[in-house]
Amino acid sequence: MRPRIELFLLIAGVSALPAQGRDVDLRYGRWYQGNRSKSYELRTDAPLGDGMFSLGLAAQLLIHDSLGRHHAFYGAGWQLHALRHRSPLGPYGIAGVSLGISTDTTSQELAVLWTLGVGAEWRPIPWAAVGVETVYRLQDVGPRGFWRPAPNSRDGIAASIGVSLTVGTAMDRRWASRSGARNTPPPEPPSVITGNAADIVRTALDALGTPYLWGGTAANGFDCSGLVQWSYSQHGIRLPRMSRDQARSGSEVPPVLEALQPGDILLFSAQPAGGVTHVGMYVGEQKFIHSSNTGVKLSRLEVQDPEGSWWVARWVGARRVVQ
Repeated sequence: MRPRIELFLLIAGVSALPAQGRDVDLRYGRWYQGNRSKSYELRTDAPLGDGMFSLGLAAQLLIHDSLGRHHAFYGAGWQLHALRHRSPLGPYGIAGVSLGISTDTTSQELAVLWTLGVGAEWRPIPWAAVGVETVYRLQDVGPRGFWRPAPNSRDGIAASIGVSLTVGTAMDRRWASRSGARNTPPPEPPSVITGNAADIVRTALDALGTPYLWGGTAANGFDCSGLVQWSYSQHGIRLPRMSRDQARSGSEVPPVLEALQPGDILLFSAQPAGGVTHVGMYVGEQKFIHSSNTGVKLSRLEVQDPEGSWWVARWVGARRVVQ
């Protein structure tokens, strides 16, 4: 079986796996230090909450240069990334484990492929990126565990290049715009802001137009919970970093417009009865500020508004930090 056909089978096999986000990676590389193998990988990537980690499925083929499928690894598993997608150009960490079949000229055995390394990625446009990775791989035949591999286990340094594409319209770490909504004039900031949290709201409004940055907590870029945390911190109030933790801050407010005050943290869930996956700040006049894929913006909490009705359907609660 020639490597290009095996790559086709890899793509066909992973197409049946459920997508874990909107990022799909395709990588080609080499395994060095006596292994003399080509590597083909197809991966998905999705955020774990809105922090520094993301997790995805991975399918891998390692094919020896001369022995081909008689000296190979076929497997699938998981990969954890740290600090990925935090900026258009930057490094990230990789750790992964895959279960599969290790072949030799005389046998086929169950094996685990352990991976640990670093990468760097450049994302010139929001939906595409290119990058390089360098990792240490241990092919644990048996398996017995990476701490006591079998004598016939293979290990060494590998390097790869790859492309990453953002596809589909499912909700992701950037909370993409809803397809099908007609264009409406963007909401304007309230003419008057009242309440004890008015200064905090004004600080948040000063960030309108700031780019989205996954994991961002500063004026050069924010994610949803980073914007809320930063706005409060400018007035000496410390909030947790993660949206699921902000959902427990302060006191509970019923999710009805009449109960809201400017500065309240609005909680949204991507799925019915699911956990909190997005946060914003109420600014008054049925509007809230948040960081979406297009950056920091205002949105409406109005059923009559095409985008606003989308948010109303996913609004699950509110919290008041400043009484």
